[in-house]
Amino acid sequence: MRRVPLLASLGLIALGLLAAPGCDGDDDPGPSASTTNQTDTNTEEGDMSLPGLEAQVDVTVDDRGMPHIYGASLHDVAMVEGYLMARDRFPMMEFVRRNVTGRLAEFLGTLSPDALEADIAARVIGYQRVANRIYDGMEPTEPTRVALDAFAAGVNVYIQELRDGTTKLPRGAGLLDLFLLPNKEAFTDWTPQDSLAIGRYLSSSLSYEGDTDIAITAAAAAAAAAYPAGDPREGIFRDFWSMDPARDVFTRDGFPNVGTDGGTSAKPSPPPGPSPAPQPVSLGALQRSLGFANAAKRHLERFGDETRGSNNWIVSGAKTASGFPIIANDPHLSLPSPPLFWYAHLNTTRAGGDLNVQGLSLVGVPGVIIGYNDHVAWGVTTAGHDVTDVYSETITPGAGDDPDTVLFNGNQVPIQIITETIKVSGEDDVVLHLENVPHHGVIVPQIVDGKVVPRTEDTALSVRWTGDEPSYEVRAFFGLNVAKDLDDAKAAIDHFEVGAQSFVITTTQGEIFWSTQARVPVRPAEAMTYDPETQTGVAPFMVLPGDGSAEWTGDLDDSHLPHDLNPARGFIATANNDLVGATLDGNPFNDPYYVGWDYDIGHRVARITERLDQLTTAGGVTPEDMMSIQADHQSPLGRHLTPALIASLERVAEERATPGTHADLADLVAATPAADLDLLDDVVARLGAWSFETATGVDIGDGAPGAAEVNDAIATSLFNATITQLAQLAFGDESTAIGSRPGSGAIAKTLQWALLTPERLVTYDGVSDTVLWDDVSTAGVTETRHERIARAALQGIATLRGTLGDDASQWTWGKLHTVRLTSLVPDISGTSAVDVPPADDPAFPGGFPRPGDNFGVDASNFGMWTNGNFTFGSGPVQRMVVEMTPDGPRAWNAIPGGQAFDPESPHHADEVEHWRRNNAPPLYFTDDDVDAHMESRATFTP
Repeated sequence: MRRVPLLASLGLIALGLLAAPGCDGDDDPGPSASTTNQTDTNTEEGDMSLPGLEAQVDVTVDDRGMPHIYGASLHDVAMVEGYLMARDRFPMMEFVRRNVTGRLAEFLGTLSPDALEADIAARVIGYQRVANRIYDGMEPTEPTRVALDAFAAGVNVYIQELRDGTTKLPRGAGLLDLFLLPNKEAFTDWTPQDSLAIGRYLSSSLSYEGDTDIAITAAAAAAAAAYPAGDPREGIFRDFWSMDPARDVFTRDGFPNVGTDGGTSAKPSPPPGPSPAPQPVSLGALQRSLGFANAAKRHLERFGDETRGSNNWIVSGAKTASGFPIIANDPHLSLPSPPLFWYAHLNTTRAGGDLNVQGLSLVGVPGVIIGYNDHVAWGVTTAGHDVTDVYSETITPGAGDDPDTVLFNGNQVPIQIITETIKVSGEDDVVLHLENVPHHGVIVPQIVDGKVVPRTEDTALSVRWTGDEPSYEVRAFFGLNVAKDLDDAKAAIDHFEVGAQSFVITTTQGEIFWSTQARVPVRPAEAMTYDPETQTGVAPFMVLPGDGSAEWTGDLDDSHLPHDLNPARGFIATANNDLVGATLDGNPFNDPYYVGWDYDIGHRVARITERLDQLTTAGGVTPEDMMSIQADHQSPLGRHLTPALIASLERVAEERATPGTHADLADLVAATPAADLDLLDDVVARLGAWSFETATGVDIGDGAPGAAEVNDAIATSLFNATITQLAQLAFGDESTAIGSRPGSGAIAKTLQWALLTPERLVTYDGVSDTVLWDDVSTAGVTETRHERIARAALQGIATLRGTLGDDASQWTWGKLHTVRLTSLVPDISGTSAVDVPPADDPAFPGGFPRPGDNFGVDASNFGMWTNGNFTFGSGPVQRMVVEMTPDGPRAWNAIPGGQAFDPESPHHADEVEHWRRNNAPPLYFTDDDVDAHMESRATFTP
């Protein structure tokens, strides 16, 4: 048992607030351990007064913990939603809103050195600033604003109960009890703008790439410096940060409506003659900006891992057993306890209204973000559109009291100052004077030791992001909540401009539709000159010149955004992939339209498409088939790379049997103990017999696994222990020399090509292989792919032995590949009873064993750069399947955790028992189903 000191625990706030960091040990109950807000099963709560309601609201909570809220108006059901969500989730909601609005230090003070850095990142990106503008842009009587106001009012009823002492926080929220509730100045009401800021934060985590553009530009410069012209590794930047997909599988072939629009949506023709030389990017500005870029990256990834993953697909009724369309959606975000989403059912139809929607609400935000109503069902995944550009600014100091200026289109434009004041409990306020370039955005500040350092140089980087301007995504979701047909749904998603999503939609009329609705800027030819072959020119994935030559010229017309309606093959599938094949040639900047470059590497969509092709060809597709795809645990890298690993390892056996057969392996074989060489033979045998299913091989509470599952589980462990060691042995030396490490997806592609098609790499030696296998740090020795693979397998064996013992029959994957759902609210003891499973759980002390590995359909990525730690903290936040019949939806779902924060609640961890087993029980939508599964009832009155 390990205890974490208070300060260390608080440090988790900034580094892992929404990335669900793991922790061990027991939870200190804190001052309110005995309090719970839950009711017994099958009980009547009776009448409860909720000041501000317009009429009576009836609530039935079912045996899954979902509240079914029946009222006369949107205002009333939204207000009750706010109250009930706060009752279930307030500690989590409070930490999320403070992270988003930059108010952690307001009550934590200096207890957490990372809290202030998190606040600075939130203030620089400016979620609160744009949320205020969005709210002010709504008419007071607009339904969306009515819902936001009512939701906030409901949350505030609960907050007032906390202030009055009539309600106490549950166990696991002791930090709030100690530091927030007594701080009357800091413990403020919930506002509609808080909900909007949380929504904009989610949008930014799925679309803001200022940090990426800066990091990649710095990496390109460092790679060119480390490996200049004439070096065998010249061009390594393209190998490490390639835009090519790992699998050439796309949602549709090509952009829609090519050649039908001659306006600003078309890609402009390059100017005659050579393109002007790009304005050089100051290396000093890049280095000064990297500190904030890294802080922003940590901040943005709290809703999920670097892959920003999700899956959704939809099958036409012509291919299903029932004749009705089926939709499936499993967004991949971080996995805290409780989850980021909350089940809700909002209904005004009993009183003649038009709202009857069910699904998932985002914590802190009213309405249903993913779900279905009587007529329409929808799911979402991240589309990956590029809506952020970073500009290199040339600054002229102002004379006297005059402001500094930036050079733009030959003129000097004054820099504006945005003042942000961060309150720090027990300390002086921290006042930020952020510089803002009017036509671009905020200048990236330099952060040293968690504080902003005033700029003194004449170069800087600014960030332009579509999310800096008001847009009304919340209208899109409220529009979907009441949509009656596909036209209504299309009209609703027209409001969706930031955080581009692939919406898949089906209706009771049987249509299947997909669209990547978003505002996508059009860049001029001068901003699109990058050539991946020569690695020259500029493009929006790097820092652009800020002198006016690379400005947005308009927005891509909606008709050209990737979309489809009722395709002939009978299904539509997206998985954050390149949607239209723009990167097939490695260059997304030379297509009719430019929408983006940073996509999932393609293994997930390839496997989903493979399964859907098989199922739809056979016909008779069922909801259970959709669930089986969501539970697909085939290892994509294992399936593709294992034969190459086996081929190299067999050479070790040949060298052992006949020394001198393979000179590149002679020293390794001679220096390796015979017992370990025997284990390499076992690795070859096990990998050769592997089905590529990533079984756990352990008892997850359903009985002992069979022999075939155990054998697959051991092979999975051997493969992943080897492949992650191989990534470091092959590419760690160059990454160190460059000073920058590609992400897991990028390096997985490089490894795939190095093993299977080395001739496609720029670093191909022209004979048989890439020079990347050779370790640059071992002068006088030339390592080969076979030596690197053999050594990686030996190091992988050592990792498994050190973790699981000497007996290879015990090296099952489920002992390594685990997940613990951890609380977003740090506990005063450093561990939390809110975690699922808790650290002292006798059955699963290391977390829940899970199948899956990197880049699989049922996402459970642990990364390619791991050093023996195969746990994960991001994955599906739901597994929704909906069959849309003419009579309405039939729905199944499971979420990772439960509805309630309170660890004493029966709905704290009940859902995870379905989720971890890849089960998705039916949900209750009709009155008869709800009544049949009633757990408790309550009536709220004005």
